[in-house]
Amino acid sequence: MPFPAKSPLLFPVRLKGSKILVLDETALPFEEKYIEVSSLKQALWVLEQMKTRSLGQVFLFFYSCLLFAGSKPFETLAEKFKEKRPTFDFFSLAGILNRADSFTKDTRKSIELFAAEFDEARKKRAEYLSRKLKNKSRILTICNVNGELIYLYYALRQKNKEVFFYVSETRPYLQGSRLTFWELNRENIPCYLICDSQAARLMKEGKVNAVITGADRASLRGGIINKTGTYALAVLARYFNIPFFALIQYPLDIDITSVKIEQRPGREVFMYLERQISCPAFYPAFDIIEGRYITEAVKLGLKL
Repeated sequence: MPFPAKSPLLFPVRLKGSKILVLDETALPFEEKYIEVSSLKQALWVLEQMKTRSLGQVFLFFYSCLLFAGSKPFETLAEKFKEKRPTFDFFSLAGILNRADSFTKDTRKSIELFAAEFDEARKKRAEYLSRKLKNKSRILTICNVNGELIYLYYALRQKNKEVFFYVSETRPYLQGSRLTFWELNRENIPCYLICDSQAARLMKEGKVNAVITGADRASLRGGIINKTGTYALAVLARYFNIPFFALIQYPLDIDITSVKIEQRPGREVFMYLERQISCPAFYPAFDIIEGRYITEAVKLGLKL
């Protein structure tokens, strides 16, 4: 199946010699630049400053294990990464790398195999979703799912299905406008950027017939954790009888409500301003979405 997409967000973190190259997602869409990471301290700073997220966090952790773990177990690095981003499940990533290493005996090779398998699994998931979605799909999404919407677009077009995306701006970091909208435009895929507060009106007017989001955490018991604002979309989708699809990676048998939600600095709420203002703000970075709001949690078929 041909997927001609070349978005840098498909693999936003790469290895070059003894350095990690991290696409600075906070510089997009105005500048496409990479941060060179050559120490664990730099890697943790990149993570804390949200220079990369979603899949970028995965490969930042993997490559840090390769370059900076030394003789320490991968779980030691997972603890350090969790201190910076407590909602993300770095311990599962350490487990993936341990299992892969038990077969390959080579961490670099393990990461290469994971990357190839992950990309192929994304394409298969896009193909699966393209069969589920209607012709003339009008898809609302929030935050960025690392290029997978591009794969979905091509899978739908191969079936001669029309598709249009509504991309939520995704406050306060504006990942929707900085990343998702940028990469869809880059591929000349039809889309509109919308304010977060416009979703209800679009649903009421029948302009949305599917919601697709990513998930930072997922539970086998049902439920996900994803970018703040996702819960509102899930409730609205249920009210308007619109299918809500969550793209999940590593579901665990956990109580999703027990996961610590990352509280980001309140100043980040005002990042759209040119100058900081001394005003209190509240920013829990993620939402918990119970399983009853999710039409289907579409798992990524990974063996590792």
